[in-house]
Amino acid sequence: MGTPHLKPVPAPPRQPRAGEGGLSRLHPTTLQRYENGRLVFRDDAIAEESTLRLLINGQQEALLSRTPGDDLNLVAGYLFCTSRIREAGDLASVGFSYRGVARAEVGLDAPADIRRIFPSPRPVRIGAHRLFEFKAAFERRQNLYRDTGSTHAAALFTADGQLIAFGEDVGRHNAFDKAIGRALLEGTLGQAAIAMLSSRLALELAVKAATANIPVLCGFSAATSSGVRYAEENNLTLVGRLRKESFNIYANGWRILTGESDKTERAGIFPAPAP
Repeated sequence: MGTPHLKPVPAPPRQPRAGEGGLSRLHPTTLQRYENGRLVFRDDAIAEESTLRLLINGQQEALLSRTPGDDLNLVAGYLFCTSRIREAGDLASVGFSYRGVARAEVGLDAPADIRRIFPSPRPVRIGAHRLFEFKAAFERRQNLYRDTGSTHAAALFTADGQLIAFGEDVGRHNAFDKAIGRALLEGTLGQAAIAMLSSRLALELAVKAATANIPVLCGFSAATSSGVRYAEENNLTLVGRLRKESFNIYANGWRILTGESDKTERAGIFPAPAP
């Protein structure tokens, strides 16, 4: 059998930046605040939320209500997580227009009926104490949340703690798509071992992690029953209610090492997963 021909991956389109074409992430407002027994007017900023119309090969695919600013990452992540593309090279063209309703016009080389494929997750082991370090790094990046208090975030880490992608958005699905899309476009998605979310661990988010072959999914909130069932059936480690010094493990806890098992891991001895 001959060597398969690999299509070269083109350089990704230029990422629209905040401030271009009305892509501000903050919306100034005047509100009333109740404090000390009375109402006072004050200037504030809230998170911008607007619609992005996504067209694929000239046909409308979706209306995405999102925080502007990472639109290319959002589009790439959305198409990957919905199995419209497998790699960055499937994006034949991407163009954006911000006159009126924002539009993303995508040309795809890939067929529209790509079958979702879930690879076997890698045998990652993570020391329990590292999750708190990842959480601290995550929270340092939540600039929009600190400014508005109304956004979700998602981050992708390597097993040794390198933050390789981050996304922030008014929608928890969008935030995860932005992080996955950035890693996909930058060629680092295969290094992602842990996904961390500010949101609850629902079914759709667990599916996104499995689609991206990320074996550990962590969240600041709790898991849902369908998210847990899916994680159990698809060998996904699900960690929720991540706090400063505690967390819950809902599924496949064999990847999380504590005490002596963590010391064994650091010595290079890898315990077998639980049956």
